Amino acid sequence: MTPEDGTSASARANDDFADFDAGYRFGQYSDDDFSAADFAPSTPEAPAQDGALPPPFPLDGIDLLSPPGFAGDVAAWIDSQCRYPRRRLAVASAIVTVGNIGGLRHEDALDGVTANMLAFCVAASATGKEAVQQAMADLHVAAGVHLAMQGGIKSEQEIMRNLIEHQAAYYIVDEIGIFLGKVRNAQKRGGAAYLEGVFGAIMSAYSKAGARLILGGDTKRELRAKFGAMLAKAEDEGAPQDKRDHLARMVKMVDDGLERPFLSLVGYTTPGTFDGIMDGETATQGFVGRSLIILERDYNPEAREGFKKRPLPTHIAMRLTQLFSGGSFSMFDGQSGRVEFAGSRDVVETTEDAAKMMGQISRWLHSYADEMEQHTGEASVALIRRSYEMIAKVSFILAIPTGVRTADHVRWAFAYVRAELDAKIKLVFANDNAKARPEDAMAARILNFMDPDNGTTSAVLADRMHISGAKADELLTKMERQGLVCKLVSKRTYKGLQICKWRPAQA
Repeated sequence: MTPEDGTSASARANDDFADFDAGYRFGQYSDDDFSAADFAPSTPEAPAQDGALPPPFPLDGIDLLSPPGFAGDVAAWIDSQCRYPRRRLAVASAIVTVGNIGGLRHEDALDGVTANMLAFCVAASATGKEAVQQAMADLHVAAGVHLAMQGGIKSEQEIMRNLIEHQAAYYIVDEIGIFLGKVRNAQKRGGAAYLEGVFGAIMSAYSKAGARLILGGDTKRELRAKFGAMLAKAEDEGAPQDKRDHLARMVKMVDDGLERPFLSLVGYTTPGTFDGIMDGETATQGFVGRSLIILERDYNPEAREGFKKRPLPTHIAMRLTQLFSGGSFSMFDGQSGRVEFAGSRDVVETTEDAAKMMGQISRWLHSYADEMEQHTGEASVALIRRSYEMIAKVSFILAIPTGVRTADHVRWAFAYVRAELDAKIKLVFANDNAKARPEDAMAARILNFMDPDNGTTSAVLADRMHISGAKADELLTKMERQGLVCKLVSKRTYKGLQICKWRPAQA
C-alpha cells in the first residue's frame, strides 16, 4: 500500500538504507572505485536477425551481455571477479541471484510467475567458471540468505529435507554435468534407485513456488520419522522451547505440505559432460525447456591485463538485503533462523505497453513453433512453448528492484531467451538426429561450437566434433553455400599461411 505522500514501500526502505552504516555489518565490502561501466562488454552482443520470422517488436540497441537496471550492475560485478572474461555466465548468474534474493518477497501481478530459475552455465575447463560460482555465493552471503545455499544434490529425499529446513533451496552446483549423467543412466538402466526421482523432485518443487507442494508417501514416512525422532529427543533433553517449536513445525509441514517452496538451481559444467544429456526426451519432460542453458564458446579466453578482484560495493550489498528483507534491520540478526518470507508480498506491476508486448510474444511464439516443427520436430515445439514462461520470469526478475515491469525489461528478456532458445534447439536436434540425419545434426552442432564474436578455426571445430579436418572443411564449405556460416580471413599467419576462422552468418 502506498501512503498519502506517494512513496512506495520499496522507496521508503531505500531511504532507510541510505542512512544505515553498511560498514558496521559489511566490513569486508567497500565501494572502492567499482563502476559497472568499467566492466561493460568490449563488444556488445546484439540479437541475431531473422528475416523469415522477424521479432514482434524492434530489438535495436539491445546488448545481450548487459541486462537493464540493477541486474546489469550485479552482472558487471560478477564479471569483475573473473580473471578471464566470462560475461555470459555472469549475466545468467546475476539473473538467478536477483531472482533468488528478491523472489520470496515479490509477486508478479500479470502472469503470476515466480522468480526461481533453473540455469546451466557451460564453459571449458580452466576458463573461470569457479570465479563466477564463488561471486554468486558471495552475493547470497551479502543478502543474508546463505543458510539456504546448497552445493550438491544427493537424492529426492534430501531435496525435500532442504525445503523443510528453509523455504528456499538455492542450489549452486559445480560439475553438474557429471551428476546429471548419473541420473540419466539411473533412469535408463534402473540402477541407483535413489537418483531416479531427482529430476521429478526438482521439477515438482520448482513449479510449486507459488503454491503448496504435497510430499509423496515414502518421503513423508522418511521425513516424519527423522524429524519426529529429533523432536522427541529435544523434548527428553529439555531443549530450549524455540528449538522444540521449530522441530514441531517441521513435522507439521511434512504432513501439510510445503507452502511456496522456492527451489532454484545453477549448475556449472563443461561441454563434454553436459551436451550428451540434451536430447528430445529431456526437452519434452520440461527439465531442459524450463532451464536457461548458457554456453561460453571461447575455449581459450585471454586473461585481463592487471586483473584484480573488485570488492563488493556497499550499495549493491545493501540493495540485495533490501530486496530480501524490505529494509528490516532485524533480518541481519537472523543468522540461525529459517530462510523464509511469511508476510504480505510486494506486488510487481506491469505497464500497459509491457503487457501488450507480452501478448505479442505469446502469438509470435505460436507462429515460431509452427515453423520449427517442420524442421526440427516435436522437441523444439515443446521448448518454444515453454519459453513464454522463461521470458515472463526473466522480465519479472529485472523488474523486482523497481517494482514495475517496463517495455525495456520485456524487450531484453525476449531477446535473451530467444537467443538461448535457438542454441538449445540446435543442440537437442543434433543429439536426436545424429544417426537419422547425420549431416544436419553435425551442422547444428558446429553452429553451437562456433564463437560468434571471434570466429573459430576449422581445426578447432574438428577437434571439438571429434571428426577429421577434411570432414570439417567439407561441412563448413557446404554450410557456407547454404548461407549458414561465413569465413573470416585473419591478418595473422601460421607457418606462412593466413588463418581462416568461421562464424555463424547472422552473428
